[in-house]
Amino acid sequence: MLLRRITKHVKDQNWFAVGLDFLIVVVGVFIGLQVANWNETRQDQIKEDHYLERLDAEMDVIRTRLTTGVETFEDSVRNIELLLDVRRKYDAEPSAETPADSVLSTAANGVAIGAVPAGSPTAFKEMVASGSLEILTNEELRQALFAYDEYAAINRSAWRTLRPGQSDAQNRITALVDAVVPDDLTDLPLSQDATNPPGAFETQEFLEASNIPKDLRILIVSQANQLTLFQRQLALAETIEAIIATDRE
Repeated sequence: MLLRRITKHVKDQNWFAVGLDFLIVVVGVFIGLQVANWNETRQDQIKEDHYLERLDAEMDVIRTRLTTGVETFEDSVRNIELLLDVRRKYDAEPSAETPADSVLSTAANGVAIGAVPAGSPTAFKEMVASGSLEILTNEELRQALFAYDEYAAINRSAWRTLRPGQSDAQNRITALVDAVVPDDLTDLPLSQDATNPPGAFETQEFLEASNIPKDLRILIVSQANQLTLFQRQLALAETIEAIIATDRE
C-alpha cells in the first residue's frame, strides 16, 4: 500500500508527499532494527545471567575441592617433614629420643595423601565449544577463565607425572607400618577411625635403613610441588569467584 501511494505521489509530482513517505519508511526500518537489536541484547543478557549463575555454582564446588586438596597436601608435607626431622636427629645423635610409634605410624601413613586436581567448569567448556564466550561482557572474567582453564590442565598433567614417580618411595615408607586390627573395634580410642586402625611401626628399620632419607626427600619434593600447584589453581579460582560476585551485584 505504501509503495502504491509513493508511486501515485511521484506521478502527481507531489515531492513533499514523496519525501514524507520515504521518511516514514526510513523511520520504520530504523525502529524495526532498534527493536531487533534490543531483543537480541535482552536475549544475550538472559544467557549471560544464566551462565554467570552456573559458573558461580560450579566455581564454588571447585574452590571447595581445591581448598581440601591444599589442606591434604599440607598435611602430607608436615608428615614427611616430621619423619625427616626424626631421621636427621637420629643420624646426628643415635641416642636422641624419638616420638612414640603411634606418631611415626600416623606420619608414615600420611606421607603420600593427596587429591586429584579439579578441572574447568562445565559452563565454560560449553561456551567455548559453542562459540558463546563473547556473551560474557566482562573481558576480565573471560581472561580469568582462560587462565584458570590453562592452569587446571597443567596441574592435571603434573599430577599424572608426579604421582607414579613417588610410588616406590611411598610403598617403602608405608611398609614400615604393620596394621594391627583389634579383636573388638569398640575398644578403639574415640579419635581413631575404625576403618584405619592403629599400626605398629618398624622404628628401628626406619632409623637405620639407608634408603629412608632418600625416599622421604623424593616424597617431599613431589608433595610440595603438588601443594604449590594446588595453591596457585585455588588462587585463580578465587579470582574468578570474586569477579563473578562483583558482576552480579
